[in-house]
Parts: sequence; structure tokens; C-alpha cells
Amino acid sequence: MKVSNYVAVIVVGFLTLMFAPDSLSQAAQKKAVEMSESKEAKNIYLCPMHPEVTSDKPGKCPKCGMELVLDKEKSKTTHNHNVPENSTANDKIGQARSLLTEAKKDLAQAGAYNCCIKDPCDRCALDHQSCPCADEVKSGKSVCPDCYAGWQRGDGIVKGVKASSVKGSFHSHSHRH
Repeated sequence: MKVSNYVAVIVVGFLTLMFAPDSLSQAAQKKAVEMSESKEAKNIYLCPMHPEVTSDKPGKCPKCGMELVLDKEKSKTTHNHNVPENSTANDKIGQARSLLTEAKKDLAQAGAYNCCIKDPCDRCALDHQSCPCADEVKSGKSVCPDCYAGWQRGDGIVKGVKASSVKGSFHSHSHRH
């Protein structure tokens, strides 16, 4: 009887050693992959000038060409747990962007907003409630910094104008009110 108990213990021990490392190894590999994926998804990078432009990795803003910076508030590694992801603040920011887009369309229909880049600038709308940059670039005058950046990244839309001829300046052009 003693021999059969020893044999049973040895067989069980052998089977445990034979199969346990694989299952432990697979579990460890799965956990490592999950941790790696979650670490990759934790970082959020954004443009300092265009915070609506985000990425999960470093790079350049497609609107202005500036380097994207780590957003410590949105990154999960330093996430502010006091503000839920679907917070009222996020809703308000979304509404503000939507309202700004609508306002730019209204200004354009009224003839007060004539931007010279593909994704119309926000600066002129926010600062002056108008944008004469398309007219300014046609006449060789300076445009707002947002429009200048747009031209430098290849987003200009005024035919016959080359990016190299566009001048940028801070508030050097007049705005209609």
C-alpha cells in the first residue's frame, strides 16, 4: 500500500510539473502582453496650440507642425481620478468646439470669415469674430499665425499662392467687426 501511495504522489507530482509550467508560462505571457498594451494606451499626446489634436504616440500636429506633448491630465499614468472620462468638462469642451464651428460657418455666410486654409483657423474667429486671411494672402499681406502655420504644412487653399510667399505676423492685419 505504501508503494502505491508513493507511486500516486510521484505520478501526480510529475504531471503537475509537466503541465504547470506551460499554463503558468502562458498566463505570464498573457499578463505581460496585457500590461504592455495597457501601458501603450496610457499616454495621450496633444498639440499645445490645437488641444483637439491627440495621438497615442509622440509626433507632430497635422495642423501647425508643432511637436505633440504628453497630456498629463488625459494620460492614464497620471490620470486625475477626480474627473471622470465622460465628465461635464469634456461635454462642455465638445459643445464649445461645435459652437465655434457653427459660428465660423455663420460668419462665412455673412461674408466676415474668409479663411485661407483647409481647416479654417480658430484664432481669427475667437479674437476678432472675422477672418480676412484669404484676402490678405491674395494681396501679399500678413496672415494670422494659425493660417501661416497652415500654409507651412501645405494646407493653403488660395489658388496661385505659394506657401513660400505667405507672411505670418501677430495681429498685423486689420479685421472687420
